[in-house]
Amino acid sequence: MKKIKAIGYKRYSDKKQDGNHSLEIQKSQIQLLAERENLEIIEWRVDKATSAFHNNAGKRKGIQMVLDDIANGAGAICFYEESRITRSITDFYNEVYTPIKNQYPQTKFFSTQSDGEWNPNDPITQAKLVFAAEESEIKSIRAKDAHVNMLNQDYPKRPGSRIPIGYDMKDGVLFPNEDAKVVELIFYLASFGHSQQTIAEYLNKCEIKTKKVKYWNSSTIGYVLSNRVYVGNLAWNVRTSYEISKPKAEKDIDLFKNVHEPIISPTIFHLVKQISEFKSDYGTMSTPYYLRGIIICKRCGSQLVAKDNSPKGKRGKYMIYRCQDCKKTVPIIPVHETVLNDLQKKWATQFSTFAITSKEQLKSWSNKLKKAKHNLKQLLEKSLYNQNMLATDIANTPLLEEAFMVAQEELKNEIAYVSMTMDEIDKLLDDNYLELFLKEMLQQSFLNFTDSELRVFFLMYFDEVNIDFEANNDIQISYRLSPFVLLENLTGHITEQIEKFEDMTG
Repeated sequence: MKKIKAIGYKRYSDKKQDGNHSLEIQKSQIQLLAERENLEIIEWRVDKATSAFHNNAGKRKGIQMVLDDIANGAGAICFYEESRITRSITDFYNEVYTPIKNQYPQTKFFSTQSDGEWNPNDPITQAKLVFAAEESEIKSIRAKDAHVNMLNQDYPKRPGSRIPIGYDMKDGVLFPNEDAKVVELIFYLASFGHSQQTIAEYLNKCEIKTKKVKYWNSSTIGYVLSNRVYVGNLAWNVRTSYEISKPKAEKDIDLFKNVHEPIISPTIFHLVKQISEFKSDYGTMSTPYYLRGIIICKRCGSQLVAKDNSPKGKRGKYMIYRCQDCKKTVPIIPVHETVLNDLQKKWATQFSTFAITSKEQLKSWSNKLKKAKHNLKQLLEKSLYNQNMLATDIANTPLLEEAFMVAQEELKNEIAYVSMTMDEIDKLLDDNYLELFLKEMLQQSFLNFTDSELRVFFLMYFDEVNIDFEANNDIQISYRLSPFVLLENLTGHITEQIEKFEDMTG
């Protein structure tokens, strides 16, 4: 009798099982099954270190390859037992078994733990799926409890997870290793506005490798730059879910501060985060239009737009800033030369005290936020008092009750947000990185900077650049008192929110 062509599917769920005998045992049992059922295993498909509880069956690479094999003529699928295909009871049936049976009804499924063809509707099979799901849920609860226990100690320890680049771990505590210098370089380049792709290309070109990374890509750089671990903090529960990598809101993350030695200073970490916001607000940093977004027409009060009117093939000949209201234009080169000359002059004379004025402004913002937090707490107390006084009306008016609950939840979130911002300011005040950075910059010429570097400097140190077209294109520059633009905007946002809450609470 001609043998049926079959696919052998193997899976194990934990990276710690690398190198053990799990896959060999599954393979040997599937081969015995094939001999018993007159099957010929033509391909082996494997999902390594793939959780059947947190990864739906249809999304696993090995299963997707099995689906392709069936489409290309394979007539059977063999697996070890139910927990190897799913631990969530229904996903394998809905996403794999049913679609295959609908399109290829002759396809057979086999388990080494069952006699004959595997039947998901058999009561015993369904009981096995239930037991597998319950076992996985119990393991998940135990793991979460263990994580909570480790994190809530007097000296929190890092639960089992991928150890970040630049660190080694001993007894749950991270220690910088020789690759920490590479992490510092990545942050340094990012603090000048260089893109993740540019940094990756630079590291590969210079053949800079680490114990964990031999070839860099933009996603790896992004992972490094967004990881709070590098300032000594341990962030947990940062993703929306196991299936969705979208990060949670800052207030919803479990953050344990100062649990290990940092690699990056709070200042450079903040500046890198700020540049990410710049990119969202102003677009790419790699542009010759350094002033886009901050150059203003003095007469109209409108932002000038960047335009390249160069004929095709002659880029750079007619690059201009243009006022959309009065239609006046100016070439970018003389504007940039004027601005750069002014910056270089002030950098050499006045900016030696810039670190001092920056600290003074940080203290000023901290005081404003302290008052804001006090006002928010008063508004929350007022809302709770009014809720108590109107208890009878609220009991008969569900919408009124909901209004109080929404307002109070927003107030609590805003108080937490203010507290988090104040903590960040305190760290910046205790850090001396900005002073060292400015001393280094005093030795540099801005004429040697790249487009990205100049763009970042202009956005950090210029509040506005006004051009007066009616006065022979005269340029006036409004300088900032500190480079912490993001914190300045946050302070303004919080003030606006308090006014909104005052209106909501009457």
